[in-house]
Amino acid sequence: MRSIPFLLAAFLQDTALALVFAALPFRATELGAGPVSLGLLPTLYAAGYMLSASLGGRVSDRVPRLALVRRAGLAFSVVAASLAFADRLGVLFALLPLAGLALGFYWSPLQAALADEAPAEDLSRSIGRFNVAWCLGKGSGIVFGGLLTAAFSPVAVLSCAAVPGVLIALVLARHRSSSEPAVASRDVASAFASRPPRFSATFLRLAWMTNALAYGVVGTVNMHAPRLLREQGGGPAEFGLVFGAVFLVQTLTFAAHGRRATGPRALLASLALAVVGLCVFVGSTSLGGRLLATLPLGLAIGLAYHASLQASLDRATGRGRAAGWHETILGAGSSTLPLLGGAAASITGRAAAPFGVALGVVATGAAIAATLRGGRRVPAEESRD
Repeated sequence: MRSIPFLLAAFLQDTALALVFAALPFRATELGAGPVSLGLLPTLYAAGYMLSASLGGRVSDRVPRLALVRRAGLAFSVVAASLAFADRLGVLFALLPLAGLALGFYWSPLQAALADEAPAEDLSRSIGRFNVAWCLGKGSGIVFGGLLTAAFSPVAVLSCAAVPGVLIALVLARHRSSSEPAVASRDVASAFASRPPRFSATFLRLAWMTNALAYGVVGTVNMHAPRLLREQGGGPAEFGLVFGAVFLVQTLTFAAHGRRATGPRALLASLALAVVGLCVFVGSTSLGGRLLATLPLGLAIGLAYHASLQASLDRATGRGRAAGWHETILGAGSSTLPLLGGAAASITGRAAAPFGVALGVVATGAAIAATLRGGRRVPAEESRD
């Protein structure tokens, strides 16, 4: 399978990123970080990522994509190694945006290269496999990062996070790709000439919005659930179990849903599931109830991400640019909604306030999606089935 190098690259890079964020809070605490400083860590990374993701996608439409991916992966490895040797909190703060900048030039080109290699009729399946690969990498990195941090040290784990970038460069160095822009634009245009565009421009924008909101909900759970759980007698172990279950459900959603094309109903279902998941999570006072909430939350981000990425890549030209916007808007949603929730919690003093903000924003997004719909264009030969 020609897609195997792309799947390995996705798995390895998200493993590396998860290792970093599994160890980083503990290393920052060792260097004297307090609650505000810890909250800044993911925001600084996301800021760098949002600045570069769209640019990285556009650049990959003009230069060989995989060369860009290899260099970005190696750049992230250098940053990860630098994080391991940082001896001051300010150095961590300075390095995190660089990690985001590096990966902005990684994911959008890699996604576009995957689509360049996939047959037009098999794009949804290829995206589904790709999503399973990076999701497994994220889960593996979280689990092993925590275990290794406990067994050794945060510095050791950050050092390990520098290794996957080197492996990625080796994996992709031997891959003969058709994803150089001059080749890809000709081959992909030919493949897509046999059918009209599958997705409307309105659907694409709604998919981006839905993905941003769904990940904003999960980001809210990530940042604000620990305080809520502490008030209800829970702790770090319960939080880790619940948050890990969300990504397990997302992985299963990718595996099951990746074989079919997406559509407007998937967007509405994602937003509705996010609302249900939030309500169940906030209303539960037991571990069983919170685990039940992971089902709709994991389904929500699985459906939304698949829809956003498929709509971005299912086109003859400009795949890198569209994938860049997909990643940029995702980053904006996953960082902005938790920040708004934090402001609400600070003003009201209520641990549940961030979830109320998320509910309001997602409900508004659902109303917009239901009004506009942005229908999926279905080719004539499909409409007869």
